[in-house]
Amino acid sequence: MPEAHIPEVALLIPIVGIVMGIGVAFWAIYWDFRAKQMKYRERELMIEKGLTPAQMAPEKQPPSLEECLRRGVIMVFLGIGLGIAYFVLLHSWGPPAWICGVGGAIVELIGIGYLIYYAIAKKQKTEDRSQKSE
Repeated sequence: MPEAHIPEVALLIPIVGIVMGIGVAFWAIYWDFRAKQMKYRERELMIEKGLTPAQMAPEKQPPSLEECLRRGVIMVFLGIGLGIAYFVLLHSWGPPAWICGVGGAIVELIGIGYLIYYAIAKKQKTEDRSQKSE
């Protein structure tokens, strides 16, 4: 008799997972909103009392040049490693090799993008210094 209920339970698992996933996402968005709301309320109260609130830092700052260089080099070599794993798995009995091939290509292209950004930003920074000194 318990075997008849297995398909019904099996259908509930993805439904519960989707509902819980959406619930957690909404919960995270709500608490992020509340945290920002509390920061602004605190600033309002300080201004009302005549105090000067500290300047709020921007939410996201672009990564520094050193950070881009570090991330770029790490990702390029990680992509090369996954590419090597692709060729090793291609001739062995391991998991599907295409996973490593696709993952390696994506990671390596992201790393190359970081390195290109680093080169452009460094060039622009040196040009800005030379214009300020003139």
